[in-house]
This record gives sequence, C-alpha cells and structure tokens, in this order.
Amino acid sequence: MSALPGGTTVAELLPALRRWTGRPGLTVDAVTTTPVPHRISAPTTRALTRVAVTARDATGPVRLPLVVKELQRAREGLPPEIPPPVREYIDSQIPWRTEADVYASGVRDRLPPGLRVPGLVLATEGPGDRVTLWLEDVATTERPWTAGDIRAAATALGRAAARRREEPRVPVPCDTFLGNYVANRLGRYALPLLAADDTWAHPAMRAPEVAALRPDLGELAGRVPALWDELGCVPELPAHGDATPANLLRPPDEPGTFVLLDWGTATPAPAGFDVVPLVFGRAEAGTAPAGEVPALLDVAVVAYAAELAAEGLEVPADRLYRAAVAAALIRYPCTSLPLDHLGAPVGDDLLAHAVERAGFVRMVLDLQHRPAALSGR
Repeated sequence: MSALPGGTTVAELLPALRRWTGRPGLTVDAVTTTPVPHRISAPTTRALTRVAVTARDATGPVRLPLVVKELQRAREGLPPEIPPPVREYIDSQIPWRTEADVYASGVRDRLPPGLRVPGLVLATEGPGDRVTLWLEDVATTERPWTAGDIRAAATALGRAAARRREEPRVPVPCDTFLGNYVANRLGRYALPLLAADDTWAHPAMRAPEVAALRPDLGELAGRVPALWDELGCVPELPAHGDATPANLLRPPDEPGTFVLLDWGTATPAPAGFDVVPLVFGRAEAGTAPAGEVPALLDVAVVAYAAELAAEGLEVPADRLYRAAVAAALIRYPCTSLPLDHLGAPVGDDLLAHAVERAGFVRMVLDLQHRPAALSGR
C-alpha cells in the first residue's frame, strides 16, 4: 500500500471508514495516493492528496474515494526568504486550525437543504502543529455556471448564514477574516506598494490600461476606512468567506445540491459577504469575463435577501447591495494587479496578465457608479 498522508496508518483509518460507510465488517485491500494537481496558495495547507481505498465486506467490494487535506501553521508554508520576524508576525495573523474547527463544530447540521459540506471521515493530530482531514472526494459537474446556478447558490448561502447566526464567534486575529485582510493584506502590503513611484515604474505597471488606474486606486486607498464603515449598514452574520464557484461543487448525482469546500476563512462578516466571492470569483481567477459580474451581482443579492427574510431576518436588498459593493471595493482593486510578481522576469505573459487584471479592476471600480437592478427577479 502507498504511504498515507499525515502519517496515518491503515489501522487508524479502518475504524473511521467503517463508521462513515456504516459497514462494520469492512476490510481494506489496497490504498493508493495521488497528489492533487492544485496550486496551493495558502501557507496553512501543507498538502492535498487524492486517496483511493479498495475495500470489501460481506456484500462485496467497495471503492472509497477520499481527499486528504493536511493543515499546518502558516510559518511552515512561507517562503524561506521571508525574515524570521516577518514570518512570526504572519504566522500570528493567520489562524491555521479554522477549517478543522469548523468541521468539529457541527456546522453540517445547521446548513439548509441544498447545501452541505464534504463528509469528514477522520481528523488526526500530527506531529507538531498539524491536522490531517480525511474527507469525502466529491464528484462535480464541469457544466458551465449559469445565472441560475448563481441564484441557487446565493439562495443556499443566504439561508445558511441566517440559520448559523447564533453560532459562537470563531476567535481570529483582527476579529474577522475581512478585518485581517484590511489590516495586513491592504494596510501592510498593497497600499504601501501602490503609493510608491517605483511600483508604477515597473514595465507591467506602465501598460496604459494599468497606469490609468493609479489615480483611482490612490483615491480608493484613502476611502478604505469609509468603505469599512459602509459595511455597518447590514448586520454581521457567519460566513464561509471564500464561497467561489470553485469551492461550490455540484455533484451530478445530487441535483440542486452544492458541496461547500475550504472553510479556512469561515468567520463573521457583513451580511451578504458570501455573494462577493460567489459572483466575482470566476472573473478574479481569470476563468470568466469581468463583464458578467454586475448583472450576476443583482441576481445573487436578491436571492440572498429573500432567504434571510424566509428565516426571519429582514435586510433590504439595496443595503445588501451597498455592502457587497463596499466589500468588493475593499477586497479586489488594490490587490488584483500583479504586485506579487514585480520581481519576476518581465515577459509577454506578465504584461498580458497585468492588462487582463486591469480590466477586472476597472469593472470593480465602476460598480460604485452603477445603479443596481434589484426588482423583478
């Protein structure tokens, strides 16, 4: 058998498989492991591995597909060139156990029909500060997302936020994921870079489409505190924090159901925040045109507001829209240009990427001048 992730043994895994499948006589014949082809951007993710278990019981053979996610402290996943004091500060600001804590919290029991988490087979504590999560490997359709899918996902996310509103707060630095983002990703990193002349002297930043953004981004940087205050127009609710379409799997054998992955940013947020990654996520990733976002935002906000109301929480759709736009203005424009790549060799790919990112940033900036269409949907 292949060596198992996280140092887990078959003897440790077998009782969990029996509980998960409801097959007390299950035995394991073989286990094979394959690294998941995935760019790991979070330093708290040590590894992702796909595991295929071949087993049997009195009823015959059974194949159990699993995904194993290994979590670690952020300092273990940071590039070695980061100086020790900076490494320790970053480590102190990134809560690495959040996803494991969410699964242990029983969140699955509070989600509405049509939304679930992957089945958790086993969670093990490893040497040092590490946790290994053995999860159901959920099949998903590759069918392109439609406005109907966005509406259905926003419906599920809105009802989930309302149903989870009595949950205890998850303790994280800066109180919430978004607060951490403003204090660190913006305040300590992006805004100082965008204020520096050297940044805009880089060839990728001198492209006309990119350079034209400098005045607008400078003005936006000065409005971050006001945008943060704007988020107070809606109540705070539990959020997933990164509910992009990539994290919302659509199992072909469960029509109308979404399986929500990657709970590492699950902290309270302004009501409606989860529609932001849902609607902007594909354009942010460069897998869909930026022009699809404005109309989809209208669709998602209306659906989310309707589900809050159905759960007894009335928040006007126009307030949710204002908060979503404010959150998008905080979340995307100042960090979407290729600031992380300014030390890389300058080539056609980087220049093209910068121009593509500029189009996305321009779309987000223009939302603040666009009237919403929130009726008749």
